[in-house]
Amino acid sequence: MKKNVIGFQTAIGFQKADRPTVDGDPLHYTACGLDNVYLLNGFKRETIDGEEYVTIEDMDGLWKAIGLHLVTTRKELAPKEIRFLRQHMKMTQAELGARLRVSDQAVARWEKDKCDKGGPADMMLRVLFLGSPVAQPEGNKLLREIIKLLDELQERDESKRKDVFEHDDKQKQWQDSERELEFV
Repeated sequence: MKKNVIGFQTAIGFQKADRPTVDGDPLHYTACGLDNVYLLNGFKRETIDGEEYVTIEDMDGLWKAIGLHLVTTRKELAPKEIRFLRQHMKMTQAELGARLRVSDQAVARWEKDKCDKGGPADMMLRVLFLGSPVAQPEGNKLLREIIKLLDELQERDESKRKDVFEHDDKQKQWQDSERELEFV
């Protein structure tokens, strides 16, 4: 499984460390409810009364970065990731279900990996997160880019369009071509 490695800078959160570590080691950050998040910086390890604690800087910023990462890089959201996004949008299962036009029990089953949520619900959850106050201002910027792309697609005259591709020998991959073909 690929590890999310996130680095940050500015102090708010305080949690007991899962295990003692050597300074300079990445922090396996499981307090967010996700199993594969690691922090490279933005935290400080301290020992208080023989117990190791970790101070996390800018907790809200960290959670926003994790959420943006999830909605923009995951092919399909995992159950724990759905719960993370819902909780950080400060929504109950019933509130999220109402927004997605499903029952609160459907949301609960998604979060427990008891049933498939389907593509449209997955996409709408991503849009809801991007539009939520916790994802701003980056979320709105991404939504505007998506809407602009959809508007451009809507306006495109495809009646005479030919799909033209060319191979980039340097990058060794196929890509859309900007060239127009002259023949019918």
